[in-house]
Amino acid sequence: MAKSNDFAQLRQVRLYFGCIDRQLVPPYTQPGTIEGCLDRPYRGRLHPDRRHRHTDPAGKRADDRQMTTRERFRQKLDTGTPLLLDGATGTELYNRGIFINRSFEEANLSNPALVLGLHRDYAMAGAGALLTNSWGANQFKLAGHSLHDRTSEINVAAARLAREAAGEHLFVGGSVGPLGRPIEPWGPTPAERAYEAFHLQIESLCRGGVDFIYLETFSDPAELEQAIRAAKAAAPCLPVAASLTIDLSGDLLHGGSLEAAIQDADRWGADIVGLNCSVGPQPTLAAIERIRALTGRPLCVKPNAGLPRQVEGRTIYMSTPEYVATFTRYFLQAGVQFVGGCCGTTPAHVKAMAQAYRHFMSTHASRRSAITGVEPQRRAAAPDAPEVQRIPFAAKSRWSSKLARGEKVYALELLPPGGVDIAPLLEKTARVQRAGIDVINIPDGPRASSRMSTTLTAVMIEQRVGIETMLHYTCRDRNLIGMQSDLLGIHAIGLRNVLLVTGDPPKIGNYPDATGVFDVDAIGLTRVAYRLNGGIDLGNRSIGEPTALSIGVGVNPVHRNFDYEMQRFERKVEAGAEWAVTQPIFDAADMYRFLEYIGKRGITIPIVAGIWPLTSLRNAQFMNNEVPGISIPEGVIKRMAEAGSKEDAVEAGVGIAAQLREQLEPDVHGFQISAPFGRIDMALRVAGIEQP
Repeated sequence: MAKSNDFAQLRQVRLYFGCIDRQLVPPYTQPGTIEGCLDRPYRGRLHPDRRHRHTDPAGKRADDRQMTTRERFRQKLDTGTPLLLDGATGTELYNRGIFINRSFEEANLSNPALVLGLHRDYAMAGAGALLTNSWGANQFKLAGHSLHDRTSEINVAAARLAREAAGEHLFVGGSVGPLGRPIEPWGPTPAERAYEAFHLQIESLCRGGVDFIYLETFSDPAELEQAIRAAKAAAPCLPVAASLTIDLSGDLLHGGSLEAAIQDADRWGADIVGLNCSVGPQPTLAAIERIRALTGRPLCVKPNAGLPRQVEGRTIYMSTPEYVATFTRYFLQAGVQFVGGCCGTTPAHVKAMAQAYRHFMSTHASRRSAITGVEPQRRAAAPDAPEVQRIPFAAKSRWSSKLARGEKVYALELLPPGGVDIAPLLEKTARVQRAGIDVINIPDGPRASSRMSTTLTAVMIEQRVGIETMLHYTCRDRNLIGMQSDLLGIHAIGLRNVLLVTGDPPKIGNYPDATGVFDVDAIGLTRVAYRLNGGIDLGNRSIGEPTALSIGVGVNPVHRNFDYEMQRFERKVEAGAEWAVTQPIFDAADMYRFLEYIGKRGITIPIVAGIWPLTSLRNAQFMNNEVPGISIPEGVIKRMAEAGSKEDAVEAGVGIAAQLREQLEPDVHGFQISAPFGRIDMALRVAGIEQP
């Protein structure tokens, strides 16, 4: 069984290398094609116009001419003849000197000789098809390197380099990976925007001269659907392979059903379906055994060379060429038509795989039915679990009950300890409870800092003090599977109030080299929690008793792009948010603009206003200029500047915050008041509560 640090290392490598298989690039037209693509899509084994036997002026029959590589690939696909694909691109480019902070795809332009040399090494090793260096060459990923305006150029160049190495004897597949950001319903990217990005990339690869499109390393079926749609529209003449990625248990990385995703890909029009990346040959083979009866499409696999290990500070994939070659034979015997390698596989691996491939081809028939011994049969996937009765909002917690009754609520924000001593925090929460505050709001690594687990902090506060907590939970530190597991555990331990936020990126905190996960954002996480409250997990499977999480979200009325923030807030509400807490407000006009906006759109969930009492002029200047999402009016900064002493500054900060609370009180459902530097006396004074 793999150790837990294997998964962490695997995740880190997948983020660094982008699952590492490939990238994209200036027009190339094959003989017999128009704009790099056959003039009509195939409707059968041969283009209808090519079924007739015509003669040219020289007296030669048209069917006797040399077939293009695209036609030969289609023929190979239709006859079921196995084909050996190449190995990894990203890990090999890294091994050959391209650093992980660069775009591997940009090397198609800046270092084409390096990319061409890699393709030629795979060709010499015995690969029958080369995949382009274009896995991450979509507009979204290239934008991270300020290359989004060169998307077409990079993709066409990727295809031309692979074609140069392949010549007229080998095939070229256009590698297309995920966009690198979640799409709706799990993230902010609209489905049509994803479609447009895939369309641009695939159209460019087609112009560059690829023979087929290889969609690889997808874990979100919704994103895969847009990629398949785009491929069918941008390159209707080219076969499309749709390859998903799984974890060691055989499920999609986001926890969904592999069987359902394979059948969906089949239904959406993929010509080839299969698996690649994340795991090694053995788990991939086990998954192939599960799915091969679900589809009549040809199968493809490209497993990693095992799981990565840290050896003397280097990341090493441990599966030897001989081991991978053994499984090449197993895959072919199981009826897989297209076999290659993903992360960690090298030309040496492909050379060993080619030997196993040639031995298999010399002893077996070429058609899939002859290889497997049986024709594939379709089997219905397990139906989605039905939603169970949800726990009413008012019954979830005392916080929810007060909000449901329309009573004013008060939350006080306190940071978890930076070490292991929680006694001072428990003492403060006991004072806050005696003062009548409803909940303690516990931030989750604010400004990307590292503190005691918010979940454990909340458990100790509720169990030892008895006051309810509001648990911040971010998307930064855990993948989607881990987040779902945590939410189940949060409910099971007795916590109920969760504030779901995207989280600050690590680069702004004390650990700038740490990896932020961000599988989804707050919108997607809200949808996860909403599904769990209906008794269904990410894979549409029943969890039995539903969770009873009271779902809160954040909103920033002073966001520099107000319309964008409001669109996101509306989507959070649509995803299942039941209440919201604003970023700290320093100007009532900003709050009323927000309330007017949501009122016009019929958004009625309770709104809790965030208030922060300033402690000094420097505190005001720091928050206004260095804390993301905070905007402090010039008039407030001027009032803080007029304070003559530290004590006067504290009084001014408390006075400004208390005045704002009084002004907003008739129009909001409650307040979250921060205790700057742990000063609960300031927070209680802002709330207008007598200190015990």
